[in-house]
Amino acid sequence: MRGISALALAFLLVAAAFSEELVVYRPQNSADINAVRCWIRVEDMDGNDVTYKNARAAFAYMDRPDVLSWYRRSFYLEGGMACHLYLDPGTYRISVYTPKSHVECFPLPERLRIDWDSDSFVYDSGIIENSVDKDDANLLRVIFVSPVADENWFYKPRWHVDYRAPSYLRNRDPQFTKPYR
Repeated sequence: MRGISALALAFLLVAAAFSEELVVYRPQNSADINAVRCWIRVEDMDGNDVTYKNARAAFAYMDRPDVLSWYRRSFYLEGGMACHLYLDPGTYRISVYTPKSHVECFPLPERLRIDWDSDSFVYDSGIIENSVDKDDANLLRVIFVSPVADENWFYKPRWHVDYRAPSYLRNRDPQFTKPYR
């Protein structure tokens, strides 16, 4: 897959700004890490997994952002994918994970072949953007998922979920990607 173009990123942000869904975007990295899937987990504030009960989702590849497809079984992301997550009103913890069995193709030492988890991101889908009181407006529409690396840029078995775009997307060279540190 090619790197994300500025036009595709602009389309993603504009489409998300005028919609009722939360976009979970995983930018491209190296070819090896792009192939490692991560699955989206949505939990209510009591810790119950409500991923397939309170959410519906569609996905798009960033080299074809205008082609949206509904997930058939599970909500996952690969490098260069965006998930359009339609949540019932409520407050949720959103995270991603990769089971140990799905990192076989990624070149890692045996000691790092464990389940990959992420931090949790709390999102309130019940706050309506068109609210009369703009203090109640949830203007957040895109969150980003990035692999984590150490200070030497070696990947760790973790994911990072954040509302801020990774620094390499803010730079003007989207072909050069780095993981979160």
